[in-house]
Amino acid sequence: MRKIATKVLKQINKANTRKVIDLNDYRQQKKATEDLFNQIITTETAIKTGHDPLHAVYIHTQNLLSILVEALQAIPEPALSRFFNTVAAADDAYVPSSPPMSPLTKSYFNCWLLFDITAGLHKETFTTIIIDLANQFGLHKAMLEVMQAMQDSRMGIYELMGRQGNKILLRELTGNAVIPCICPADYRGTQQGELWFVRILPPVLAPFDYSVIFTTPYVLLSPDKNSWEAYLNRTISDKKTKTTANSLENLMKQGLSDNYWNEYIFQAYVNHKPDVIYLKGLPDVSSSRPHHTDVPKYASLLPDSPLS
Repeated sequence: MRKIATKVLKQINKANTRKVIDLNDYRQQKKATEDLFNQIITTETAIKTGHDPLHAVYIHTQNLLSILVEALQAIPEPALSRFFNTVAAADDAYVPSSPPMSPLTKSYFNCWLLFDITAGLHKETFTTIIIDLANQFGLHKAMLEVMQAMQDSRMGIYELMGRQGNKILLRELTGNAVIPCICPADYRGTQQGELWFVRILPPVLAPFDYSVIFTTPYVLLSPDKNSWEAYLNRTISDKKTKTTANSLENLMKQGLSDNYWNEYIFQAYVNHKPDVIYLKGLPDVSSSRPHHTDVPKYASLLPDSPLS
């Protein structure tokens, strides 16, 4: 068990004796999630949740994680302060909602706070702490597999390769694999070669053979693919500095600072439709982003700009 999780476990044991933590909401959500998992494992028919069944698995699991994170706020453990302080500051600065109130959607922001913010020597996140405390919370194997898949996920820059039936075909800029995905936001893309900045969650549990685009798509209007590849090449280095990351995974998951990608989205926003948000510019070229200078970090002040 990692260090922060060990400290949290000690505090939970103390809190339980004082009945500080209320897990009633968690128990209800856990039961609903278990029921959904059991349905999917035992039948190949669509589950009546209003969502694609794989998407429903991830939604239920994220809800479960969010409830547990709220419960952790009652734990008087200083090691958790970094997480809650970082989230509170970002929430105040970017007011995650949806455009035009904020270009940081709740689907994007909630993934960032659950899976990407790290603390401590072992780079623990809210989700790794909960996974380490699986026995304490009575999480079974299937739940842990889904949580781990979500924890391992990250944002990425993908090229639209086309469509296959109701699936979107995406390929990460630095990769070769073409990934068939569903897009719950219902955005289908406008042309092959379009660049999407999204978080893709893989197939988990039988019988799935496709992935889920879990965040509302951010489409990168400019610059072009070559410019983004050049950005990745100059930003990823074996020797990590303040302006580089030592791997693609680290760059896309943690950025070069806690709010690296939050700030990029905020400053790069140009327009939106109900199913897609449009961005312009590069993270390391400030003049390329429409809102790079003297823009208050309050999304309600963001103007809508015409697509061009």
